[in-house]
Amino acid sequence: MKKVLFVNGCIRGADSRTLRLAQRLLRQIPDAEIEMLTLPALHLTPYDVKDIIERDELSAAEAYDAPFFALANQFRTADAVVLACPFWDLGVPSMVRCYLERLCVTGLTFHYGSDNYPVGDCLPQHFVYVTTRGGIVDNADPVLTDHASAYLRSICKLLSQARFDTLAAEGLDIIGNDTEALLRAAEAQADELAAQFWN
Repeated sequence: MKKVLFVNGCIRGADSRTLRLAQRLLRQIPDAEIEMLTLPALHLTPYDVKDIIERDELSAAEAYDAPFFALANQFRTADAVVLACPFWDLGVPSMVRCYLERLCVTGLTFHYGSDNYPVGDCLPQHFVYVTTRGGIVDNADPVLTDHASAYLRSICKLLSQARFDTLAAEGLDIIGNDTEALLRAAEAQADELAAQFWN
């Protein structure tokens, strides 16, 4: 069995459309043991100066097994990661950003090579960003750009060599759209993604 880390950033809990889509994907992934991390329960806050000092001191001592790095180590050792959160102000919710801060640890989750280019040290083979959007995205228009996918793809490539995919249902809050039909279409895409998850 391979370990899939499910990072649940769904703010609305059981009522979340994003969670529904993520669960559809997770149920279909073959040969997978799901480990769930529920971000709302962690009440993460942005790093302050105290956190940065502690991180840097622990890193300098190469004390990477310290509890401070628990989230980074959890991510680092997963075979795959599914991150689910709503599309939020053209990006991700702040708690997701606080989580990602804790993953970026020089010397643990990435290092700089001889060419000064960052090299990922994490094991995930696949990173999937699952989201739902009330409107639509259009990367040709700065007002509608999908900054979340671009940002998460960059984080993925910083930390690993994982394949990156976005699974999204969009247009869910546009008057006149059939929300249920849009979600069902995204769920069909989830089934296709799951069937080739480890390829």
